[in-house]
Amino acid sequence: MANWRLAILVFAGCCAASTAPAQTVVGPDSKPGRYNRLHDMAARPTPTIAPAKPDVFGTAAIGAGVTFYDARFRRVSVADRDHPEIRALAEPLRGLPPEQQLAAAQSAVAKRVRWTHDLDNMRVADFWSNAAETLQRGTGDSEDIAIVVMQVLKAAGFSPRDLYLSIGRHRQAGTHVVLLARTPSGFMMIDDRAGRPLPATAEALFSPVMTVGLGKSWLHGRRLSGASAHASAR
Repeated sequence: MANWRLAILVFAGCCAASTAPAQTVVGPDSKPGRYNRLHDMAARPTPTIAPAKPDVFGTAAIGAGVTFYDARFRRVSVADRDHPEIRALAEPLRGLPPEQQLAAAQSAVAKRVRWTHDLDNMRVADFWSNAAETLQRGTGDSEDIAIVVMQVLKAAGFSPRDLYLSIGRHRQAGTHVVLLARTPSGFMMIDDRAGRPLPATAEALFSPVMTVGLGKSWLHGRRLSGASAHASAR
């Protein structure tokens, strides 16, 4: 065993913290207002079978336990799937193969939602809007757009277990959020900065740090060769 060369995982927990700008500051006596974390916590978790582990873009995904992103994801994922505007966008997608559903959903939402920073939309640094709120405004940032696409896909029949939001770094845009979708051909990425869904195995400008899915979240690390078992144990 001493001579067995092992790969080790290096996790960017500190990076995950840097990609999570604080929302409106709240205290223990604060009401669950629209733009604070207490509002996120109002969405209760529901028992479910854990989704598949998103080992995407050459990373290994490891369970992250409970994070405040879980509460955000629960809130937006249970809202608006049956909203009339969401259902109208989803109707043409029904019956299409999964990969075609992804492309059609991305195209439809891109025509309805223009990218705008949260500071301009809601005067807060970072907030995940429900899908119907984003469609009503017609503006949203990367996670808002990804959330609308996610809800359209679910309304079209896509399994919620196969849809994830991934928070990470974009080489050009900085902190960024994309939608990951698990299909029969593998994981695909829907990025509002790209014109079409892309395989999540290809070299990309986006590097995931944390991914949240139905009832579970993961941190992403990369396997590094050349580290011995002895060194990795220290």
